[in-house]
Amino acid sequence: MRRTIGYLGEEAETAIRVFYSLKEFRLWVSREEDVKLINKNPHFWRMFETSVRTHLFICIRRLYEGDSNTFNFQQFINLCVKNVTEFSGRALRDRKVAASHNANEWIDEYMINTHQPTIEDFYALSRLVRENSKRMKGKYTEIASQVYAHAVHTDDSYIAKISEDLSFDEMESALTSIWHCYRQFWEMFENGRKPNLEIAKYPYQKEVINSLREMLDKEHA
Repeated sequence: MRRTIGYLGEEAETAIRVFYSLKEFRLWVSREEDVKLINKNPHFWRMFETSVRTHLFICIRRLYEGDSNTFNFQQFINLCVKNVTEFSGRALRDRKVAASHNANEWIDEYMINTHQPTIEDFYALSRLVRENSKRMKGKYTEIASQVYAHAVHTDDSYIAKISEDLSFDEMESALTSIWHCYRQFWEMFENGRKPNLEIAKYPYQKEVINSLREMLDKEHA
């Protein structure tokens, strides 16, 4: 189960980092001073934008597609429900004892304050993601499949037209909810913590933005 939770984390982490990369780049091209820097190496930055946009939509497709034979968010929830006993207090205790040479000195006190996760906890987190991802399985995965995965549509004007209805806010809400959900499952499994149903902001957004800014400024220093 640890590997499954970790895999969701990797998928969520990649998706939200490329999202913030694309969002920040789109902000740059709206500012004259940044456009001047971009235009000193336009071919690179054009490839950069194309790459992160493609990667973002492929990530969205993987997380939200409905194929029962692939790993996606719903499959993750199903696996957790199927393996709910691995989240039990007994299983947590066994993991803690196995990982610590002096667990006998603190494990009893530690377990007093742990939460016993239930299937309803899992479904509550699933609903949280569903409520914040209402259009991901529609327009967004459709564009991901037809434009970025299978290249059914390649005409720039057509792609621009079908993309008009997309929103950075919608994507941010959806991807942040999955990241938050991943963190709650991790904390339940590793530390026996009760899940928090208030979605927190992605904590490493500034790290992503600062790394991009450093690359743009350093390249033209």
